[in-house]
Amino acid sequence: MKILLFGKTRSVNRLVEDAADGFRRAGHDVHTFSYRNNKLKKTLEPLLLSARLGFPLAAMMAYRMRRMAPDLVLGIGPFHWFPPEIFQMLRAVPNRPPLIAWVGDTFGPEAGPVADLFDLVAYTDSGMQALHHQYGFNSPSAFIPLAAERSAAQRGGLSGVRIPRLAFVASASPHRRTLLSRVPEPVALFGTDWRDGTGLIQHPRDGRRIGATELIDIYRKYTGVLNIRHEKNVINGLNQRHFAPYIEATPVITDPQQDVESCFDPGTEMLVYRDAEELTALLCELRTNATRARTVGLAGQRRVLAQHTYGHRLNAMASLVGIDKVRGR
Repeated sequence: MKILLFGKTRSVNRLVEDAADGFRRAGHDVHTFSYRNNKLKKTLEPLLLSARLGFPLAAMMAYRMRRMAPDLVLGIGPFHWFPPEIFQMLRAVPNRPPLIAWVGDTFGPEAGPVADLFDLVAYTDSGMQALHHQYGFNSPSAFIPLAAERSAAQRGGLSGVRIPRLAFVASASPHRRTLLSRVPEPVALFGTDWRDGTGLIQHPRDGRRIGATELIDIYRKYTGVLNIRHEKNVINGLNQRHFAPYIEATPVITDPQQDVESCFDPGTEMLVYRDAEELTALLCELRTNATRARTVGLAGQRRVLAQHTYGHRLNAMASLVGIDKVRGR
C-alpha cells in the first residue's frame, strides 16, 4: 500500500519517523512530508504555517498527493500546527484517498474545524476520543494507541546482565518531580529537564538530550523502564514509553492509567503502582529479582510483537476507512 505520511519530523518523540519505519518494515511504500524546515529557526515555523502563508504549503502537499496517488494519507498530530486551509485543499482534491489524523496531544474545542476535515480521527488516548464526542466534532473517531517496532539500530537476542535499576527517559513535570522526591530507591533519570536536581539527590541524573540510538541502549541495559504520567498531556492514554522498551524485553513499571488494561495484562505483562510506596516496593523487587523482571519483560514483548506494532495500527486505521486488505509490496 502507498502511504503519504505528514507531520513534524525531528521532534523529541520521533513519532513520524518511527511510524514511517514501522510501516516500511510491514512492506508498505511510505512517502514522508515534513512541514519542518530544519534550516530555519523554530520561532519561524508558526509563521510559515499561518493561514496567510499556509496556502503555498497546502498547494505543495496537494501536488504531492496527486502525483503520488497514495492509497491513504495519514497526518500525525495535525491539530496544533497545521492551519485548516491545508486540509481544506487536500480534502477538495478530486478522487482523493482517505484522510486520517492520528492525534496524541490534548486539545480544546477549537480543534473542531480541523478534525471535521478528516475521514477518521484516531486518538492514542481514549480520553481524547471522549473529548471528540463531548465537543461535538462531526468526523468519525477511533481509539488507536501508540505502538513500537524493532528498528535497524536494534539487535536480535537479549542483553546479558542488566544494570539493577529503573531508567526514566522523559521530560520533568511537577507531578513527576513530586513523586520521585518521595521514592528513596534510586532511579536513573535522563533528559535535559533533570539538570535541576532539587529534591532528587537520591536519583542519578544525566542531563543530556538522549538520541534514538542511545535510547535503545538504555532500554536494553537497564532492569526496567519507569513511566510516570505527564499531567498536562495525558487523560487515560499510554505513551511510547509503555511500548518501546518491550522490543528489548524490558519490563515497564507504570502508574495506573486507564488505557493500560486495553493493551496489557497488569501484573504479568506490565507492572502497575498506585503511589510512591508501591513504586518503591517494585523497585526493590526488580533490583533483587532478575527472574521476575525477565519474565514480565518477555511477556510484554510477546504482546507488543503480536498486537502493538505500527503494522497493526495501520491495519486498524485502514480498515476503518474502508481499505479492507492492507498489504505490503
